Parts: sequence; structure tokens; C-alpha cells
Amino acid sequence: MTTTGLARGHGRKPSKKQQVAQQRASGHVARRSSLPEYLEPPEVDALIRAAPHGQARLIMLEQWRGGLRVSEAVALEVSDLQLDGDRPTLRVRQGKGSKDRIVPVHPELAAAFRQVIDFAGVRRGLLVNTSRSTAWRWTKDALARAQANGTIPAGRQCGTHTLRHSAARHWLASGVPINHVSRWLGHASIQTTLIYLEILPDPSGFMDRVL
Repeated sequence: MTTTGLARGHGRKPSKKQQVAQQRASGHVARRSSLPEYLEPPEVDALIRAAPHGQARLIMLEQWRGGLRVSEAVALEVSDLQLDGDRPTLRVRQGKGSKDRIVPVHPELAAAFRQVIDFAGVRRGLLVNTSRSTAWRWTKDALARAQANGTIPAGRQCGTHTLRHSAARHWLASGVPINHVSRWLGHASIQTTLIYLEILPDPSGFMDRVL
């Protein structure tokens, strides 16, 4: 191969990012090779109870009850919350794809937000001033504690998106329509959300009705 050919990029293997872009452009997107990791609700409760401190607990609650990505949870500010009224919400600003979205706030998460604002005195700015890597380390520490005290079985895995996956599965199991789940998660396409039907294939319990 000539120097000119190298300069033009001939013969180079496309990067993974380029391969995905080419697949999307052609309409052939490879399926993920593994299913999303998730925890059952009692395991999530055990994980959050094992959090090393209140800030870690709040970050994990934002992921579990709000379905937020770690990056979105650590970027959440007091001004993003609307806790007054019967249906409190939070605004995710510049989520994946630089898109904003509004997410309903679960009562457990609303209570945690109010505690931070009313009792911890956080009136403006970030709710939890930390980095993604530190928030992830808090989750790993909580998992180790929960497994040590036997509330989560040894060998259970917990990745950076596990609580978000757990939230999506729990919403579907609770009867939330999949198009709502897709919007709450900030998915660009409902096709992305359909992966959760592979870890909860019958969210409405149709099989129980089959004679």
C-alpha cells in the first residue's frame, strides 16, 4: 500500500462507532448480544439501604425511581424539580442526544428530594455534587455491603445502567405502557425500549388468562 493510500484511509478497518453508523445507515442494526442486567425490587431496596451515605442513596434513587442515566443523575439541579402539586416532575436537561425530557417523580423519590431541600439546605445548584465515576463507585460499595450482609445474593452483577434497567422492567411489570416507558427513559426510538420485553416477556400477565 502506498503512502497516498494510507493518507486516504484505504485499507483501514472502520472503528466500532463507524461500523454502527454504517449499519444504521443501511437499516441493519446489530442486536445486542446480551440482555440488560436488572435487580428485583427487594434487591434494589437492599442495595439502596446499603448505600454508604445519603448522597449515594439519592443518586441511586434517581436511577431506580426516575430511570435516569448516571450522567443525568449527577447533573440534576434543584431548579430541575417541580415538586408542588399532585404530579411532581423533574426535567432532564441535555440528556443523551442533547435532548431534554420531563419525567414524573415517584413519591419515594419526591420525599427524598424534599428531605435534601428542606433538611440538608440544598436550595440551588446540583443536588449531589459528584462525578459519574464516584457515583458508580458508591453503587459498587453498596453492592459489596449488601452481598456481605446477605440481602443480595453473591454473584449478582450491577453495572452502571442496572438500576435504570430495573426501573424500566418494574414500570412495565406495574402496567405502565411501553410508549410511556420509552419517553421516560429518553429513548430516541421505541425499538430501543422493546429490549425490556425480553427480560419481562409478559408484563400484562396474558399467559395467566390462556385457557
